[in-house]
Amino acid sequence: MEEAIEPLQLEEIIKIMPEPIREHWVVVANKRYPPKQVYQLLTGLPRSAFTSHRALAELRKSGLTTSVYTPPSTEAVRTGPVQESEESTSSLQLAESFATLLKFLTDRDLTLHLATAEAALEHADSTASSTVITEYGFSDDLLDAALAVRAHVGRLSDVIHATVIARVLPAILEPGEVVAQRPSLGAGNDPSRPFDLETNRRIAEFKVAQWKGADTMRKRGVVADLVHLALDDRDLRAQLFVVGTLPIHFLTTSKTTIEWALGRSSPHTRARFEERFGPAREHTVADFTRQHGGHIELVDLTTLVPSLALPPELI
Repeated sequence: MEEAIEPLQLEEIIKIMPEPIREHWVVVANKRYPPKQVYQLLTGLPRSAFTSHRALAELRKSGLTTSVYTPPSTEAVRTGPVQESEESTSSLQLAESFATLLKFLTDRDLTLHLATAEAALEHADSTASSTVITEYGFSDDLLDAALAVRAHVGRLSDVIHATVIARVLPAILEPGEVVAQRPSLGAGNDPSRPFDLETNRRIAEFKVAQWKGADTMRKRGVVADLVHLALDDRDLRAQLFVVGTLPIHFLTTSKTTIEWALGRSSPHTRARFEERFGPAREHTVADFTRQHGGHIELVDLTTLVPSLALPPELI
């Protein structure tokens, strides 16, 4: 793991040899340095802790002359005042990162682009590989943008999960039906809220992932939710909302054992299952769905949220 270093003053930095300039630069004592090198030396931060865009912005704030980063769609994202707060600057930089990454992904067939780059790199020496980097757009800007976006989209699944449940509620709640306790909009449940949705009339779990055919973890997850619903013995309507017909087909036809399906579930869940329904190895998914989960409605979310029916690349 990259470690922090002892910060230096500008007068100390000028004694250090500049590293090779790849794209961006900052002028220190009439010499051009890579911005990440200078920002690391000034702050002591490991280079993995910041992007070249942030380094450029901070060095410009310090009065140093730097190259200018002009991302695609910059004018579209610059809607705030010239004097921006630190929070709005961070938001602007993230928007620029999204724009950079989106342009790279949408301007080309990525699979073909990578395959062509691989062919170009075969037998390449240092000089030739540097040429490939430039020709195929594998820039510092692109890497910084991809790292910044990845750091912020980790909870994208939670956003989708929450939005789907919120938008479905007005369509499914019946007259006189109200949400009985705080719903679980984020992925996962806590002991005080065992279901994604509990009203005065129903309990429900939501699986909003789009199945693609090889869905081992999704299969285990949907069975676990079915089991949780089946274990509840209250006189409430039980529903399992899924995306498309593949999850429903799996639950109603699979010869896979419940023992396999609950293999990654908690010991507590497995113990509750066996106490209530007997040895998990003796139940197939289809048999359990029919016998013990027969009262649970399997609902295709695409009938309520049509955009979920679209392939991810078309949404």
